Amino acid sequence: MRIWIAIIVLSGLASGQTALDRLGRTTPKSSFMGFLRSAHEGNFAKATRYVQFAPEVREKERVEIARELLFVLDRGFVGNLDSISSKPEGNAEDGMAADRDTVGAVVGAEQSSAVVMVRVAEAGQQVWLLSRETVELAPQQFSEFGFPAVERMLPRVLIDNHFWSMPVWVLLAILIALPLAMGLAWGLIWWFARWVPARWEVSRTPNLPAVLFVGLVLHNFASRLLGLPLVYRVWYSRVLIVLWLMLWVWVIFSVIGYADRRIREYLAANNLSSTQSMLQLGRRLVQLLVLLGAVLFGLKSFGYDITAALAGLGIGGIAIAFAAQKTLENVFGGLSLLSDQSIRVGDSCQFATTVGTVEDIGLRATRFRTVQRSVLYIPNGQLATMNIENLGQRDRILFKHVIGVKYGMESGGMRGLLDELRDLLEKDERVSEEGRRVQFLKFGTYSLDIELFAYVLTPDYAYFLTVQEELLLRVMEIVKKHDSDFAFPSQTLYVEKGALELGGAPGVATDPPVPQG
Repeated sequence: MRIWIAIIVLSGLASGQTALDRLGRTTPKSSFMGFLRSAHEGNFAKATRYVQFAPEVREKERVEIARELLFVLDRGFVGNLDSISSKPEGNAEDGMAADRDTVGAVVGAEQSSAVVMVRVAEAGQQVWLLSRETVELAPQQFSEFGFPAVERMLPRVLIDNHFWSMPVWVLLAILIALPLAMGLAWGLIWWFARWVPARWEVSRTPNLPAVLFVGLVLHNFASRLLGLPLVYRVWYSRVLIVLWLMLWVWVIFSVIGYADRRIREYLAANNLSSTQSMLQLGRRLVQLLVLLGAVLFGLKSFGYDITAALAGLGIGGIAIAFAAQKTLENVFGGLSLLSDQSIRVGDSCQFATTVGTVEDIGLRATRFRTVQRSVLYIPNGQLATMNIENLGQRDRILFKHVIGVKYGMESGGMRGLLDELRDLLEKDERVSEEGRRVQFLKFGTYSLDIELFAYVLTPDYAYFLTVQEELLLRVMEIVKKHDSDFAFPSQTLYVEKGALELGGAPGVATDPPVPQG
């Protein structure tokens, strides 16, 4: 029992040591943003709790220093607030000491300084504060910022009254700067479009996404000069990041669309329409990757840790790959067929004992129209491993026949027949010179066999049949011309004449001899 009580007491002590600071100063980001929020709300007494002061600085002086520090940060801070570390231990990769963290910089006309957070012990807790060095530089940099010459010419009502932590004249100037920035952006883009070569097919009229993005970049620059409060600048920067990502996605999608049109024109000109499905899949995959990259970049820009997201995508991809193994096999098989161009739409192919014409190569299966006019679907994964004879990719078609003429032809007649058949093939321009031959092949069982071997110069099978028909008719005429004919299976019975002696034959009666008288 005493052991359990001790454990409970120790747990309570441990939880008390790790309790969150009520002002939210446990991380560099929460402490820095806490200072900005408190100061912009006008609660400078609370804002001083986020700042490290020297012990000799009095309370009234601390409030004034906090005012000056806010003024300097609003007008001269450079950095991404979303990238400030949200970890209690700070950013270990910035090269600073373990109890220090750089969150940005204040850039002025004459001098610049880093904005550093420091971790100190306060009331038994580790809290982050704006470092003493950063605070001591604020009064020195205060005089570099502001618009004293402008404010001397403005009514006091515009200077003394504040709205959203800004003087009224600053807010009005920021609002007026917005249409001016958009107009300047339109002019810059129009001027730039005039110098783009015409072959790039770029629109000469400035489009809205580009004008909006460039205009907001210019307006953001003007807002910083005018002194847009840093808290509002965070949201402004986030809007700019989103618009920047949207612009780049739009630009990349436009480039993808332009490349897609060019590739389609090339495929149509080279009769490669079967790769359209692969092209469509590739375009969608690239677009998906662009969108995914934009989302991840946006999350990282907003200060989120995308390591877990990337790990989750990897694990999810592995799980999907295992679950859709057969589907992926067919998809990659289809991509292999399309990329290798082993078969194309319109090709006649023979695989196993089936002959069919390719009608469509999909991502899952390929559709064939057989000679029986039935439709045959073969999964791409299975088709990629089959032995396919592509009849549609022949550059010429074989003409090969063995004809048999009747026995009885003399050798001289056979030579004349062979010479005329050779002359037939040699004079026909539709027949290739390569490999053509006419040979007396053998003495067949019932015919004298002659082989005709040649290639017809056409990949079109219908045209080949026409040429073959003409050649075979001429062969018939030549055979008839040489007083011969085609043999067919037959048997010949030869009977020889001779004397038949019947006397010795058993069972045969003979006439008795005639008596002499």
